[in-house]
Amino acid sequence: MAELIQNFGLDWRLLLAQAVNFFILLFLLKRFAYGPILNALKTRKTKIEEGIRFGKEAEKRLGEIDILREEKLQEARQDALKLVSGAEETAKKKKAEIVAEAQRKVEGVIADAKRTIAQERAKMDEELYKDAEEVVRAGIGKVLGELPSEVRDRNLIQKALRELKTIRS
Repeated sequence: MAELIQNFGLDWRLLLAQAVNFFILLFLLKRFAYGPILNALKTRKTKIEEGIRFGKEAEKRLGEIDILREEKLQEARQDALKLVSGAEETAKKKKAEIVAEAQRKVEGVIADAKRTIAQERAKMDEELYKDAEEVVRAGIGKVLGELPSEVRDRNLIQKALRELKTIRS
């Protein structure tokens, strides 16, 4: 073996120095290079795992939020339908009130018009009877040639006019 080592040109002191250098380099690399790199990789792995976990939780919460959003939208739709139906009912009531008020006003106007017509008719009848009294008096005077006494004449004319009123009614 010594011959073999000598044939290859190996020096045991040089080999030992290289081995010591290798182990010192290995220790330094492990201490100052591999250690921090492995710690950084471990920290990164932990952060990635946390990110994945947070991502899954976020997806789960997002799903819950979507469900909650749909529920709220459904509630909002129902509230909107209630508001619309309430507004329709209010509008119907208001319409009925307005129609009833208009009907009362129309009936009042009609009643006023009937009263006014009745008053006008009564005035016209009075005027007609006065005119008729004069016409009858003039007619009696022409037929008889003379006018009868004032009291009898009035009584006859009043009686004739009352008969005329009863016939007309």
